Order: sequence, then C-alpha cells, then structure tokens
Amino acid sequence: YHIKIEKFKEENGRQYLVLANHQTGFDQFFPSFAFKQHLYYVASEDIFSMGWLSKLIQWIANPIPIKKQTLDLKAIKTCLQVVKQGGTLALAPEGNRTYSGRTEYMNPAIAGLAKKLKLPIALFRIEGGYGAQPRWSDGVRKGTVRGYVSEVIEPEEVAALSKEALLERIQKGLLVN
Repeated sequence: YHIKIEKFKEENGRQYLVLANHQTGFDQFFPSFAFKQHLYYVASEDIFSMGWLSKLIQWIANPIPIKKQTLDLKAIKTCLQVVKQGGTLALAPEGNRTYSGRTEYMNPAIAGLAKKLKLPIALFRIEGGYGAQPRWSDGVRKGTVRGYVSEVIEPEEVAALSKEALLERIQKGLLVN
C-alpha cells in the first residue's frame, strides 16, 4: 500500500477509543502502527467464517466479534471489560469498506458506546486507501496511503456533547472523499 503512518505522540500511556474510517482490506491493522500500546479490535463476525484466513486473523489480533445491525450485548460487555482492565479499543464505525471512496454510513450507536466508555476518542484517518485498493477490485494498485490521528476528543467533551452532536463530530473527523 506504500502506507505512511504517523506515530501518535500524545499517547502517554492513556487508554483510548480509536475510531478509524474503512477503505482497504487491511485498515484494521494500520492504527496498530501508530500506537505503542496494544489495541483490542472490534470486528464483524463475518471475518470469522473465512477458513484459514480467519484463524490467522484470530491468532494475530484476536478481535472482539460483533454482530452487525443488532444490539450485541456480549460484544458491548467484552468492550467494557477490556476498558476496565486498562485496554484500548479500536474499531471502524462504518462497519464496511467504502464503495465510492467517501466515508460511508456510521451506525449512530457508536456515539452511545463512546459516551458509555468515557475514554478519549482518537480519530484515525486513512487517506488514499480507496485508490490503492477499491472495494470493487481484486488487486492492489500503486498509490500513497496515509494514516494518522486527526483529532482527539477528550472525555469532558464527549460527556458535554449530545449523542447526535458527538456522532456528527466523529463523522466529520473521519470524513474522507
């Protein structure tokens, strides 16, 4: 992908909720190169049905499975447990890779989860991924991909915002076209 990932310098051992946009098949691994600490990924249960590739992903990242378009209480409980034990969570609120290069629909429930976790939110933007690996293509193309933390929303700000305002801020911070 010729990706250039900027190290996140403000980390200082703090926990975060890392939210990233979703452009390529490997986006879920890019934030790991920006953060020093281990990231606990939340991933669609779809990735657990791909045979040997699923086993490899589980061995490398051991993601927290979540059911799409439903209220998955088991996944939420696991996320709360990880945070309680000092872990940093990472997920792509779009849930799917972009079809057009523009950041897709985000489930509004992400704002509720963010408020419940009471963590600073690190918005990790991936730019150029759609050109390097469009969803409709089987191959990877030449191009430059960039990944970086575009903004940190502090817990005080998260608490002060309504769910709708927080969702809007997350959407704006992750918007790539």
